[in-house]
Amino acid sequence: MKRLPFFLSMGSCPRRCIYCHQGEITGTYSIPSPEDVLRAVSAMDSPCEICFFGGSFTCFPPGRQKQYLETVFAAPSGSTVRFSTHPECISRTVLKETGQYPVSMIELGISSLDDRVLKVCNRGYSGEEALASLRTVLDEGFHAGAQMMIGLPGQARESSLQDLRRINEIRKGRPVTLRIYPCLVLDKTPLAELCREGKYTPLSVNGAAIWAGELLNEAVRLGFSVQRIGLQESESLSRSVIGGPHHPALGELARSAALSFSLKTKNPEGPWNLPSRSVSLLTGHGEYGFRLLSEITGLPLSETKHRVFFSNGDTMQPKVI
Repeated sequence: MKRLPFFLSMGSCPRRCIYCHQGEITGTYSIPSPEDVLRAVSAMDSPCEICFFGGSFTCFPPGRQKQYLETVFAAPSGSTVRFSTHPECISRTVLKETGQYPVSMIELGISSLDDRVLKVCNRGYSGEEALASLRTVLDEGFHAGAQMMIGLPGQARESSLQDLRRINEIRKGRPVTLRIYPCLVLDKTPLAELCREGKYTPLSVNGAAIWAGELLNEAVRLGFSVQRIGLQESESLSRSVIGGPHHPALGELARSAALSFSLKTKNPEGPWNLPSRSVSLLTGHGEYGFRLLSEITGLPLSETKHRVFFSNGDTMQPKVI
């Protein structure tokens, strides 16, 4: 099903998080009206998923939410709607109204469950409150999304891994899809000032790839679906980033890191047998996967390569890189 995204840049957000500036990310400071959405969906010739991102959807007044949601009825039959929102604006009353529409997913900006990190970032809720909101979404029968972040001020790698385990505890096998976003330093944000003052040091690209890779492996182990790693690249985002792990293929690097750590765990010194579809995860981006595997195993790069075998049909053959 085709996705039809609409960015409600910081629309109805209850407060300004120190790292956030949706206008700088999307390149637009205005948000589409329900009438704008209606015109777009009416022109569709096949079912679509109408997506409201970038704002706190359920923080809008009920009447405004209804106007946006009802646009799905002007779309071709079988269309659905999804939206992202702030944990602070989730309640059973809100979800009862939302349940009148074909909602495919409700995504919550979880960011972190560490109370100290949440306070520094000005998120306005505690980790337990965020989990309670997520639990309510699941209890009401919705497919939930959790937008997690890495590299936030005061956040540790083990902290986000623990966040994922806490989410898993309340999930109880119900559908939760993850997005993993790096904390970037955007111009015109309070975080940019902290960075300039030397009070915050952002992650490097390599640091973010390793962190996200470990989080990805844990997510897979726990049975989560991971929809995206990294922000959608755009010209406006490139212009506004002044620090942090900005890379158009961060998701690919994270998957390379995840594979490298997985190989190391399964067989510390190899040999390693892999399907041919994994070739690019080790050879791409300047052999990032091979170099990381060499680093974490302590094997020379050339020897690391010789211990990796890629499948070719029903046989395993070494691939010399």
